[in-house]
Amino acid sequence: MGTLAERMKDSPSRRDPPYRPVMSLSEEERHALEARIGTVQNFGPETLRRMISADHSNIELRKALVSSIRSAEFAGVDAFSRKVVEWQNWPVPPTLIMAMARQTWDEVRHAQLAVGLLQSYGGEIGEYPDTLAGGNGGPAARAMQEQMLGDDPSDPLISLSTTNVSLEGAALALFEATSQLGRQIGDELLEHCYDYNWADEVTHTAIGDYFVKQICDGDPVQERRALSVHARHERMRAGLSGEQTEEIRQFFAEEDERGATALGGPVVARAG
Repeated sequence: MGTLAERMKDSPSRRDPPYRPVMSLSEEERHALEARIGTVQNFGPETLRRMISADHSNIELRKALVSSIRSAEFAGVDAFSRKVVEWQNWPVPPTLIMAMARQTWDEVRHAQLAVGLLQSYGGEIGEYPDTLAGGNGGPAARAMQEQMLGDDPSDPLISLSTTNVSLEGAALALFEATSQLGRQIGDELLEHCYDYNWADEVTHTAIGDYFVKQICDGDPVQERRALSVHARHERMRAGLSGEQTEEIRQFFAEEDERGATALGGPVVARAG
């Protein structure tokens, strides 16, 4: 691995002002947050959208909503810029590196829009805590990710399956709902900003689908790795129902059979 990639791999994520994850708040900070939005549990996009729908004039809730989303944009700048460097050491198409550079700029624009929105409400970055705290949590965080996913999170195939296909797919719904809220309450800036972001996420999910297919082309084992990690990530992220879990189980039973046919023998699943 090149020197720059090695340095980036082990370097912590930084921002000015520094990241302040909501789970690390002191008792005093928790009370201050509760005084603004009711309870710490309200600090999430879905709950805050409902609260704003019921109280259109509450600017504090709008600041909290944008703040609950914006740390993911800063984390995206961090994560995708690292991929631009680190993935040059993986056997991936050069066009994928360029796609990651494009996504980095998209996340920069999203972060800029979040800053502008907060300022329009009289707020600023750092006023509310972060729901995410950068794109690199260090070796311990990477080890935990690998344990949860059952695979190497730095592998481009695994990263594309979890980030571009799953997380960015969820961002489509998040941005669409937030843009609709802006239209509902007559906040044109909120509406337009998240409509622009939504359009970017359409491209990001398309990038994931396109390059996962390229990397897996003609390789059933790689295809099954991508599908398995995607399904496992969806289960962790969304808390699927028993019926949905059974549907995924049956799907992978069929994938095992198809893979065995293609490979001329049984597919041996990875641990995890």
